[in-house]
Amino acid sequence: LGPPSLPRAAKSVDISAPVQMDKQFFARFDAIGAEANSLSYADSSLASTSQQLRSVRQAESSAEGARIRNQKEQERRKRKIERCENHWFYSSTALQPSLWCRGGVEGRIERQKEKLARDAQSAPSLAAKEQALESQIANLEAQQAHLQSAVARLRSLESESEAMFESAVGAAPTPQLRSLQSSAAQWSQALAGERETASRLQHALQGCAQARGLYMSAIQAMHAAGQTNQSAQLNNILDASEMLEHMQQDHRDNLMHEAQRQAAMAANVLTTALSSVPAAATSKYPHLCSGLGQVALPQLQQTGAGTAMLEIFGGDFGDAVAGSQAGSMINRNLHILGECERLAARQEGMVNALLHTVRQDVANAGATLEQINGSIASEKQSIFRSLRAKAGVAPAEVAVAMGSPVGADAKEQLAAMTVQAVWHSNRAPAATSPEAYGQPIAVATAIPV
Repeated sequence: LGPPSLPRAAKSVDISAPVQMDKQFFARFDAIGAEANSLSYADSSLASTSQQLRSVRQAESSAEGARIRNQKEQERRKRKIERCENHWFYSSTALQPSLWCRGGVEGRIERQKEKLARDAQSAPSLAAKEQALESQIANLEAQQAHLQSAVARLRSLESESEAMFESAVGAAPTPQLRSLQSSAAQWSQALAGERETASRLQHALQGCAQARGLYMSAIQAMHAAGQTNQSAQLNNILDASEMLEHMQQDHRDNLMHEAQRQAAMAANVLTTALSSVPAAATSKYPHLCSGLGQVALPQLQQTGAGTAMLEIFGGDFGDAVAGSQAGSMINRNLHILGECERLAARQEGMVNALLHTVRQDVANAGATLEQINGSIASEKQSIFRSLRAKAGVAPAEVAVAMGSPVGADAKEQLAAMTVQAVWHSNRAPAATSPEAYGQPIAVATAIPV
């Protein structure tokens, strides 16, 4: 059976012209709905057919490979038989000890002929399998093309139906719809602001974590400097190699300078991160931001020319004094770096708490906006049904699914639709203007601060 033919498209109307919501308009809308309903199979069928086509193409590729391998194997066996019959070396059993207990060259030729016969016997079935799969691919490609046309037509119908629906509702908005749309616009703006705040706070949190990592690197470098200094002092006490002792002292000084470099980088990164915290967040939640923005700029003590002179010209006693002074500097530096790391940790904790609160605001604003969008969708459906009734058109048996807003809660929409249905059932059917719809039911929708 071939693919089902597409239904003949109904004559389109120009919806860019002033909307005339008469029987012809709703007849066209219902015709679109009926045609779209007849194409509802298209999406799922296209996905299934495409998947089946991919599977058959893989099978056809495997079948083609098997046929080609069979042909090559037949050619290889023919060449081997010809070589065993005519080649001066391979035609001699005496020159091939591996064949002495296997029937000689004659036995090899017999075995290759048997294998060649089996390959030749399987060749037609391999070719037939490949041809059958190729035919199946052609049929599936035709079905796929047909279904793609059906899906394209379905998208076009849905677009036209949506445009007609929105034009009809837009021509007769109720005060309730205007209020909901105004609330939705305000909440959309508020949601965008909250998301931007959350994004900037996330960036600040990453900066705080990076600064803490740099402080920890500085602490590790300073710890290593202390261990190196102790090793140099031990060498001085044991009167070990003077060269090794000076190398250790130079390495200690380099590590102390490296710790200073890492600490300066940490302070710069932390300052940049905290400066990116939005003022809107700190002003909205001042109780979470007490002390936020404090950054320590550590100035670590370093060994200088005096220490170097003692170590070079002071002998063992000078080395001992210089090593003790360096050890004291390192201990003080470790205390300073520890305080800086703890301060950075407190800053990170405050930014994290602020980010968690803002993310909750994002979730709340999103939920509120979804609820409002659900109410808007319900109100639009109510307006459209009222317009149909005024035009004397009964509800269509087949309707195009207009689609609920992304993320709209089904229970909230159902409740809103029930309230709106009760309201519109009590309106005067002869109303011809938005003002004649009567007073809308109040919806408790808070405006974002």
